[in-house]
Amino acid sequence: MPFVYDDLYEICREKRFLIDWLQELGLLGNFSGICDSCNVGTVKLVEDKSYSKDGIVWRCSSRLCNKKTSVREGSWFLGSHLLLEQAVKLTYYWVYELPGDFISRELKIGSDHTIVDWKNFAREVCLCILKQDSERIGGPGKHVEIDESKFGKRKYHRGKRVDGVWVFGGIERESKKCFFEVVEDRSANTLIPIIKKFVEPGTIILSDCWKAYSSLKSEGYQHLTVNHSIEFKNKETGACTNLIESTWNAVKKSLPKTGTQKQHYDSYLIEYCIRKKYLKEANDKFLTFLELIKRVYKCQKRRPLANLTQNNQVDQLNASTDLFED
Repeated sequence: MPFVYDDLYEICREKRFLIDWLQELGLLGNFSGICDSCNVGTVKLVEDKSYSKDGIVWRCSSRLCNKKTSVREGSWFLGSHLLLEQAVKLTYYWVYELPGDFISRELKIGSDHTIVDWKNFAREVCLCILKQDSERIGGPGKHVEIDESKFGKRKYHRGKRVDGVWVFGGIERESKKCFFEVVEDRSANTLIPIIKKFVEPGTIILSDCWKAYSSLKSEGYQHLTVNHSIEFKNKETGACTNLIESTWNAVKKSLPKTGTQKQHYDSYLIEYCIRKKYLKEANDKFLTFLELIKRVYKCQKRRPLANLTQNNQVDQLNASTDLFED
């Protein structure tokens, strides 16, 4: 059964259920056990509305210690001013690309800035995952289409002049794996090092006739071109760049309709890559993204009983059966 919004709504109705669920997923730490500060008291989750807006904290049972730790300690949620249930629901809405005005109304968030910040947190996860799983594309016998495209809007909404940024990218035909990078210019000095960074030697590279690509054969690639001023497909070699062209259309459609800024284009492209690679074909997009968050934010788990003294094992066993204390 797919995880649907009704499931999330039921989980978020009770904060303790939500915390339990997030702990099971590895998105919140579990600090239950003997207190690290005093080595006497037992740390449990307790009601404490004075400590944070969550109303629940990890607290040592020893009155001499009484150390408190945020339920968000070490997690993706630490530092956010959103309620836990708001943050989880906002993540769900972001995964399914619901509009900002809908999110603001449903979660009763008055500031657009708060929503934008949380979306940027999500994109930071995308960046970390992309770095972790970074891989070169192509190789002998593989085909990679490359191209550059201008991202932005027409100056004053008139004519063909576009005020924006240049993005260089490539996509492997066989696997549909791709790369994108914002570039300052389209010179060979800029583009060739990027190609060598992302594309394996021996790859069959297909491109238009832009002069910056003229040295690709000497760099160890097979290079086929198509002259777009004459034809869409080279009649002799069959070379075309239809796949990268359609990818540009998909990327541009994925961008926010308003508020896109030049300095954020890298993050938008990274988000597109993660959605394409991990979420598009996932059985459940939301749960898949939560797994990606867990890979980036490894929360502390309960220490094993074997590490505790015999006198403290009874306290640990009691704590493991009753994590919450009023």
